[in-house]
Amino acid sequence: MASELLANSNILLIAKALIIIALGILIGYIGKFLIRKFIDKFILKQIFKKDLSAYEVADVINKIFTEIIQWTVILLMLNYSLVMLNFNLLTSIFSFIISEIPKIVLFLGIISAGFLIAKLITTRIRAKDISNAEEVGFAIEFVIITAFALTALEFIGIKATALIELFKVILYAIAIIIIVLVFRPDMLKSKHKRSDKKR
Repeated sequence: MASELLANSNILLIAKALIIIALGILIGYIGKFLIRKFIDKFILKQIFKKDLSAYEVADVINKIFTEIIQWTVILLMLNYSLVMLNFNLLTSIFSFIISEIPKIVLFLGIISAGFLIAKLITTRIRAKDISNAEEVGFAIEFVIITAFALTALEFIGIKATALIELFKVILYAIAIIIIVLVFRPDMLKSKHKRSDKKR
C-alpha cells in the first residue's frame, strides 16, 4: 500500500514537471513571437524606415534577442521541474547557465548597439556628397564596432588591456587617414596619375 502511494506520488510529480516544461515551451514561444513582432513593427520599422541596411542588421539582432528570451523562459521552467524531481546535478548545471544569461545578454546588447550606431552613422556618411565617402564610412564603422566590442569584453569581466592599447594605435592611424581622405584627397593620388595630369 505504501509503495503504491509512493508510486502514485512520483507519477503525479513527473506529470506536474512535464506540464511545467510544456508551459515553459509554450510561454517562451508565444513571448518570443509577440515581442519580436512588437519590436519590429513599432520600433525598428519606425526608426529605420529610410535605412534598409541598418534595418536588416537590427532585424537580425531582434531575432537573436527574442530567441534568448524564449530559451531563458524554457530553461527557467526546466530548472524548476528538475528541482521538483530532485535532479541535483542537472539543476546545478542549468542554474549555472541561467546565472550566466545576464552577462551574455549584456555582451550581445553592447555589440548590437555598436553595430546599429556604426550602420546609422556610416549610411549617412556614404549618402553625403563627399570624396572617398566609402573609405571614410568603412574606417568609422570599424572604429565604432571595435570600441563597442572592447567595451563589451570589459563589462563581462574580460580584461583586454593589450587589445585596448593596440586599438588606440589603430584609432590614431585611422583618424589620420580620415583627415587626409576628407581634407587632402589629392595626397593619396599616385605619382603616375599626377604625371599624367601634368602632360
